[in-house]
Amino acid sequence: MRRLLLPLILLVSASTLTAQSEISTVRPRFHPAEARSVTDISSFTVCGTPGMVVLDVLITETGETQEVGVRRSTPCLTQFAVRAVKDWKFSPATFAGKAIASRMPVAVMFDSPGSAPNPFPLPPMLPQSVAEVRTEFQPAEVTRAGFPPFHPGYTFAQGAVVLEVTLSAKGEAEDINVLRDLPPFTAYAKVVVGDWRFVPATLSGHPVRSKILLAFVSPLVSTGQ
Repeated sequence: MRRLLLPLILLVSASTLTAQSEISTVRPRFHPAEARSVTDISSFTVCGTPGMVVLDVLITETGETQEVGVRRSTPCLTQFAVRAVKDWKFSPATFAGKAIASRMPVAVMFDSPGSAPNPFPLPPMLPQSVAEVRTEFQPAEVTRAGFPPFHPGYTFAQGAVVLEVTLSAKGEAEDINVLRDLPPFTAYAKVVVGDWRFVPATLSGHPVRSKILLAFVSPLVSTGQ
């Protein structure tokens, strides 16, 4: 009887240790910050050139915008992006059910229809501060970007389409939420997101699902015809 019980005890003990190990390795759930409301981005016709601006928005645990940093800059255009994003509203990220401070990347594409190459050459990445490098949460980064296709023959008006894109832990676009709609340009913007590429966000060195805001701005956005 003892010979039968000993292997059974060892088997139960091993199963218990395995279960405990699996429980201990389950990380608390992280939910990224989200945009609650966005506004239009003012006209940039004075610049007369296409370009890209990538911002890093520091969001407090109460959802307030504490700082808007610049990661990629295009002279003349950056000021318009920063000015607009400072007025956008967010809900905070949560970790294990508790609100925490985090960062939200915002990529703004200023288009001049028919003149911008695809994929668009990314401006140089500006260095982060020591404090930013040391934060546990590192937001996703854009490695490839492009403009929506330009369709001549429409009636046009200035405006911006803003999309909130959910990225997987592999940096792949999983879902697109339209925050600012401007038909029919919105449909073109959603299609071009498939050509973008991203490095995933990380939390304590581990890749996590995250969100990024993409804004497509043009002085010549189709209103349909």
